[in-house]
Amino acid sequence: MRTVRCLLAALAAPVLVLGLAACAGSDEPAAGDGTTTERTTEDPTTEETTSEEAPSPVTGVEHVWIDDSWEVQEIDDLCAMIEPSPAPYSDQEGFFTCGPNAASALACQVEEDGLARCITSLPDRSGISFTSEQAAATDLPANEDALPIQVTLPDDVTCNPVSHDHAEHFEDYFSWYACSDGSELLTDEDISNTFSIEGDAWTVRRSIDQQAPEEVVLTTATFAGTD
Repeated sequence: MRTVRCLLAALAAPVLVLGLAACAGSDEPAAGDGTTTERTTEDPTTEETTSEEAPSPVTGVEHVWIDDSWEVQEIDDLCAMIEPSPAPYSDQEGFFTCGPNAASALACQVEEDGLARCITSLPDRSGISFTSEQAAATDLPANEDALPIQVTLPDDVTCNPVSHDHAEHFEDYFSWYACSDGSELLTDEDISNTFSIEGDAWTVRRSIDQQAPEEVVLTTATFAGTD
């Protein structure tokens, strides 16, 4: 939420003190009365204040992909069993998933010579690879409904999607994102409702120890992909 505190500018009215001397045809003070005529003008003083506006929260969007530091296991062609479809955790063209849910192919990409690599666990930095002619011949658009493969909270806690939700949650909410500190992100049911996006801010409902959730703006939303 954005809090704006506006202060009203106060305008001090100018004060004009005029001493007038009645002297026909002369600007000199009248003699003999023992008084001095002065003309004093005070400049108006204006107090200017500026509105103090808190900066709007911003959630950064990043991408992550497999590199040489990851542990990648070679397997048989997943796409021979179930054809490719847009990856649920990538917002870029050419990323897909295929095979059964148990294979955990969260986001895959064909890189060269028909070799596909897929992220299976971002926290573990693990993946799988296989050669697939079908995947190589498939050109998929970016998934407009893609979800983050990982999010980061302001205290540097990371949360990742889970494939099953069998746990108890606050007031029968659901949770499809489990966090590294044991907390969880709640949703009414659908995983896509985990996030409320307004402008550049992604807000989530974070629950600790199954307590009432607190609204938190994410520091980062990370998708599978290459920058």
